Amino acid sequence: MSSSPAQLAANTANAQHSTGPRTPEGQARSSQNARTHGLTARDLIIAPHEREEFEELLSGYQSGVKPQGAIQQTLFDELIGAAWNLRRVRRMESALCSDTSYQDQMKDDELQKKLDRLARHKTRIERTFHRSLKELKALQTNAVILATLPPEVRRHVPALSNAARFQNEPNKSRKETNWNT
Repeated sequence: MSSSPAQLAANTANAQHSTGPRTPEGQARSSQNARTHGLTARDLIIAPHEREEFEELLSGYQSGVKPQGAIQQTLFDELIGAAWNLRRVRRMESALCSDTSYQDQMKDDELQKKLDRLARHKTRIERTFHRSLKELKALQTNAVILATLPPEVRRHVPALSNAARFQNEPNKSRKETNWNT
């Protein structure tokens, strides 16, 4: 169904009246309209009062995982981001449920929608956490196995040696690496 010429002209005229915020303050405020929880943000959301807690989390994981090389560091960063966001999800769930009784929560459709949305984010973040951890463990295991092999045997283990070589050469791109040898 297409619009009539009169309707198109009216839409064009109306659009001239809705130009959005004009002041820098209004523009800054409207730029945050879609921001709700930050769970899909490009960068981690760490409030100033949470900085110390985040640093403790980072330090604990760093000493436990000890990433080596660029690939392991990238996976480690994914792991930390997921671990932090899982904490944030739990806090958000607690905050949403803290003011009402269980019976009231079950009747509140808006609250249920918010909790369902958080549950979907939590599932996605958990998958990221577990995938990153699994890949990181595999890289570290391969590196240990490769390091324990004698050099004459190492040459005959192409899959392990390619992974270890790529891991130790952070400036090498995937296009330059022959994964099939």
